[in-house]
Amino acid sequence: MAGDKIAVTTVLGGVDVLAGHIYRTRASAAFAYADSYLERSDAFALAPSLPLFGGPQSVFPANPFSDSAPDTWGRKVLNRAAGRQLDEISLLLGVNDNGRQGATRFWSEGIAVADGEGVPGEHELSEVIRTADQVQRGEMDISDRQIRRLFRATGSLGGARPKANVDRGGSLWLAKFPKPVGDEWNVIAWEAATLDLMEQAAIQVTPHETKTFTVAGEDRTVLFLRRFDRTSSNARIPYMSAMTALEAQDGSGGDWVDLVEWAHTHGADTKKLWRRAVFGVLIGNVDDHLRNHGFLRKNGAWVLSPAFDVNPTPVAHGSEHELGLDGVFDVSLKDFVDAAVLDLFDVSLVEQRGWLESLVGILAKAESRAIAHGADAYSAAMMTERFEAATEDLRQLLET
Repeated sequence: MAGDKIAVTTVLGGVDVLAGHIYRTRASAAFAYADSYLERSDAFALAPSLPLFGGPQSVFPANPFSDSAPDTWGRKVLNRAAGRQLDEISLLLGVNDNGRQGATRFWSEGIAVADGEGVPGEHELSEVIRTADQVQRGEMDISDRQIRRLFRATGSLGGARPKANVDRGGSLWLAKFPKPVGDEWNVIAWEAATLDLMEQAAIQVTPHETKTFTVAGEDRTVLFLRRFDRTSSNARIPYMSAMTALEAQDGSGGDWVDLVEWAHTHGADTKKLWRRAVFGVLIGNVDDHLRNHGFLRKNGAWVLSPAFDVNPTPVAHGSEHELGLDGVFDVSLKDFVDAAVLDLFDVSLVEQRGWLESLVGILAKAESRAIAHGADAYSAAMMTERFEAATEDLRQLLET
């Protein structure tokens, strides 16, 4: 595969356009923008680490295309399908083009790289989940046909949780399902409930719903999320994670201060960011790393994507977050209502108080929403202390 030249496209004005080329060697890779792209007035940098100028730019170690590459779960599936540990470029190019995140695409001799048979339909999901269970458990006796189906379904999907792209009535959705072992409670039901609560709290989320599938005689709760990087007609929308925006890497942590400053600079709504930060702190969404925040390219600017991958955790799990605030990772509601922090997020005292008051009644619905999405009594009770503590924190603050 030495000396490969891969065309890279993105979307401008609703149309795929050539952005440049990746030049791959055995040990590394470089990217160069096409002159035709640089000449466009609406051209944008595919990533901050790839500024708009001519000539080759190194792809590693930052990997500006990491949003188009698989994360933990996708890597596990792609490596299993290949029967070996793939290098970074092979993993990037191995993602099914149909389900790839955002609008960045890769082409070889005019053909989309990894342009397979498409993603599975919803009617195939029980079998996809069964195969995902086998991969999770490390089983070796899995047929090539099953692996290919799971391979098609797995794209550049972040996180370690089993998931798949699914065709639902001609639209692209993401299906998230429980692990066969390791989940202490119904994580899927609680994620769905959290999205319900966020939507009521004027935080943008993508359309979502849960359904129950029977796999090997066991009922499994599956969360469906409409892909927000696609239009209603399935056209692709450029996407950039906060990790890419801040030129960070997986596991390197992050800080709200840097994220807010980047959002300010690029015109994204920082008031909305504040709501997400506060909501996440209240419910114990400690897995709030930079890859779990993102931006969509719309009308020549970067805007916040809908919120995603937000999960409550029991109080016993602590309050140390992946994303810190001014270097502090063990954060609470009080940290985010400090005058200096409100000023950073451009939130007024009136806006703060009005929104926090609305949360009291919304958080009270948490358990009923989780049960509505399939949580049993044990799973529902796991979060009782967390939401009671959140409500108490809100009431104490509002009484001052």
